[in-house]
Amino acid sequence: MGRAFANPDRADVAQRPLERIARQSGIYAVGNLALKLGGLLLIPLYVNTLSETAYGYFALLDATARVLVMVLGLGLATGLLRFMTHPDHADDHEALPFTAWCAVVVAAVLGVALVELMAPWVAVALLDDAARTPMVRWMALYAGFKVVEAIPIMLLRTRERAGWYVIATVLELAVLIGSAFLLLRAGKGVLGIMQAYALSAGLGALVLSGALLRQERWLFRTALIRPLIRFGMPLVMAGLAALVLNIGDRYVLKALLDPAAVGVYDWAARLGGVINMLFVQSFQLAFGVIGLKALALREEGVAVYRRTFRHFVIWTGWGVLGLSLFTLDFTSLVANKAAYLAADQLVLPIGLGFMAYGIYHIAVNVLYASGDTQHIARMVIVAAVANVVLNVVLIPVLGSLGAALTTGTAYALLAALAVRRARKHIAVDYSWRTLAIVLALVAVLWSVGQLTHAWAPWPRLAVRTAIVLAYVPLLYVCRLYRRDELIHLWRLLQARLRQPR
Repeated sequence: MGRAFANPDRADVAQRPLERIARQSGIYAVGNLALKLGGLLLIPLYVNTLSETAYGYFALLDATARVLVMVLGLGLATGLLRFMTHPDHADDHEALPFTAWCAVVVAAVLGVALVELMAPWVAVALLDDAARTPMVRWMALYAGFKVVEAIPIMLLRTRERAGWYVIATVLELAVLIGSAFLLLRAGKGVLGIMQAYALSAGLGALVLSGALLRQERWLFRTALIRPLIRFGMPLVMAGLAALVLNIGDRYVLKALLDPAAVGVYDWAARLGGVINMLFVQSFQLAFGVIGLKALALREEGVAVYRRTFRHFVIWTGWGVLGLSLFTLDFTSLVANKAAYLAADQLVLPIGLGFMAYGIYHIAVNVLYASGDTQHIARMVIVAAVANVVLNVVLIPVLGSLGAALTTGTAYALLAALAVRRARKHIAVDYSWRTLAIVLALVAVLWSVGQLTHAWAPWPRLAVRTAIVLAYVPLLYVCRLYRRDELIHLWRLLQARLRQPR
């Protein structure tokens, strides 16, 4: 990782923002696709090795670890992103990485120690048995390592080192897959999974932190910690509320139904999470940095946001359609328990929810640039409260489908609030017509695909594949792309493929 944290070359910086977003999103997408495929390799192992109840317990531990990572991180990684990309803090750029890293190490150690003391109580509340306390302790250790790892990972993003980011995350995943497989084969169950998570995160934190300490100056400025936390803490509250949107339904399902229902729903949520991982996160990892820089270009920056919205909605909608239509056959292939086939009806609303989450990220970048983080926290909390209320109302009536519909609705509310607030700073005339047509296309094509639900696998798969492919020419029929735009996109793709590696 000799040049992992080096600043990007001038030629890279000079590229047009949309090209840089597309290029880096593509790199992130490759890494995130590898992560998601690796995760999907593990989940069939989990669902076929563990009982549905045990898998539900794992889902609850995983959700709780994400909450811990958010709280213990203190928003320092996001503060690092903002300060490292803002010209007003240019004099602090040398000191920021080491200062932020030291702060998260202290926070992680203190936080893990506190959870260790509370582990028996957490085990009873979360896992129904104090004998499962070791699982909680390994979960806490995993969360602590992820907190420490967040600073060097964010530094790679700010330096626009997408390739190094992908290498680091894929190597960590490889360790997770290998260790989880061995520990599950050894009969360790959920405890073995949490041990594998802690091992892989620990190695990742060690390697990335070592690279940071080797290449960055050991320059610590106490005065930077307070502004970093002051900027990031409202985002911690927003992040916690966002976690309620994303994983809070697991806790409600356990309270109102049972851990087995959590396991089945978590399978559907992880499949729907392909949209989040491949489209939303890959896009946000690039746009989070490049979009902030584009706003300095004023009118041109507004145009970047407008065009980005349009392209994101169109192609993410295609991803949601394909994922939701292939869920039934994929689940039949990898899971040996019929209960998991219920995911077929859950993935569409979950996937559309994640598409709305991507729209939220486009709008919220304006609030990051304006330092309006308090309003970010408020609107995410509003959406989270709506999520909890809808879950409590709908889950007793519709079961897991109620949780999936709630996810889509709550993310749509969050996106609407973000767009409304961002307009107070910068008015962007997003193409809502494009969004409406894409949603209609996805709904109609998905409904046609559902007519094949009872068919034999191969005919059903053939028809659903044709439906997914039909989406692309329908973009032209519905005038979402003009002929000259499609020709231009095709020429850009050809030119990109001809570039020497």
